[in-house]
Amino acid sequence: MKHAGYLRSLRHEVASPIAYYLQFDNGEVPLNSWIGNQVVIDFANQRSCIVCNRTVKKLYNNGYCYPCFSTLAECDLCIVKPHECHYDQGTCRDNEFAHTHCMIPHLVYLAVSSGVKVGLTRKNRELIRWVDQGAIRAVPIAETPTRKIAGELEMAIAQFLPDKTDWRKMLRGDIGEVDLLSIRRTLRDRLPEQFHGYLLENEQIREFLYPLDQEPPKLKSMSLDATPSISGVLLGVKGQYLILDCGVLNMKKHSGYRVILEFGQPVELEIG
Repeated sequence: MKHAGYLRSLRHEVASPIAYYLQFDNGEVPLNSWIGNQVVIDFANQRSCIVCNRTVKKLYNNGYCYPCFSTLAECDLCIVKPHECHYDQGTCRDNEFAHTHCMIPHLVYLAVSSGVKVGLTRKNRELIRWVDQGAIRAVPIAETPTRKIAGELEMAIAQFLPDKTDWRKMLRGDIGEVDLLSIRRTLRDRLPEQFHGYLLENEQIREFLYPLDQEPPKLKSMSLDATPSISGVLLGVKGQYLILDCGVLNMKKHSGYRVILEFGQPVELEIG
């Protein structure tokens, strides 16, 4: 099977295990059924902005040309640092974007990916966010009316818990038992009173199983810039990573790259 096009980030459907799809600008390829098969990914040395489709030499922020990166609200620094939202200062890049993406309910959550972390996401997008981070368990702990308040609460919790994921630990899955509900109860007693009205009481833990049959033998991060032709056996998918026997490839970071993808025959790997 062969497909050519400009890459997009992986799409998934929540199932057991997660069902993954490799997205292109002109279609998508189901991935789960190809696990165990040889795959070749050839970079055509072409890059195109995922918004305006302009052909460029360099992409920024996972697929944007520089003009889009420097002007679009979705690329502003406050997206990754929500507590620094500057909408009330009248300097937002796009007020319509703010109304539809930021001035709406957000969830603050605990997730187990490389360990317990705190994060935030727009309400009703939590499943997408958790799977993209490779979480094996997650639970919402608060709902806020805006992204900025969620960011302020996240910063308060980040004094006690990390807000980043270690991708190597996440892919290895070497995580001990964690009682998320107990951590949620402990955090409540530590948070400033101003956040107590946003805390949730009865949210249930969600668990996720990924299509990965064995621990990756190599956790070498690969790049199409450094290695334009990548060939290996697809061992599984987790988060936004294709996991091959020769290393791992973050597909979100390669959004906008034109590639030729070809799957070959199943391969029996020796384990141990």
